[in-house]
Amino acid sequence: MADNFDETRDSMKNLVKEAKPVLNKEFNELLLDHDMFLQNGGAGGHWATFYIKNLIFGVYKGIDTDDIKTGKQAKLCFKNLQEIDLSQIRLPYADCAAVYAINKNWSGSDLEGSLFIDSILNDCCFDKADLYSTDFSRSQMRNCSFKGASLVNTDFEDCDLTGADFRGAKIDQSTSFKNAILKDAKIDTQV
Repeated sequence: MADNFDETRDSMKNLVKEAKPVLNKEFNELLLDHDMFLQNGGAGGHWATFYIKNLIFGVYKGIDTDDIKTGKQAKLCFKNLQEIDLSQIRLPYADCAAVYAINKNWSGSDLEGSLFIDSILNDCCFDKADLYSTDFSRSQMRNCSFKGASLVNTDFEDCDLTGADFRGAKIDQSTSFKNAILKDAKIDTQV
């Protein structure tokens, strides 16, 4: 990464904070399109992330999305999600890089394999959510709750998880907390 990575992160945060909020109608249409994408073979890929001056983004790999004729993969990158209900949504393998969603309820949601890098998600509830193989690298997730969530193979590298609550979450050796800030975090197992 370049020496100005902190400057890039600040630039990305500003883009997200200034984004027009996604509204319910648009979000519900996006969920329907994404569900069709999944039903037609879109699940099971993985993300590669790239850094280009002042921008960090992901590319979905392992699935030939050109072969998927109906549906569309959800792309919420650089979006403000403050105006929508996020509880119990089905959004696996979605591009949610650099989203802004503070104090939101994601409990019971299926976010398996989704990309949430460089997001601002402070004070969110992810209780009982499926976060298997979800990538939250470099996100701000202060005071988030993950009680009973599936965190196997979840990537929290370089996240700020100050005050997060992981009690009862399924965590194993594949869960990455590399360089994460875990000050005052509550956790059942040794990280």
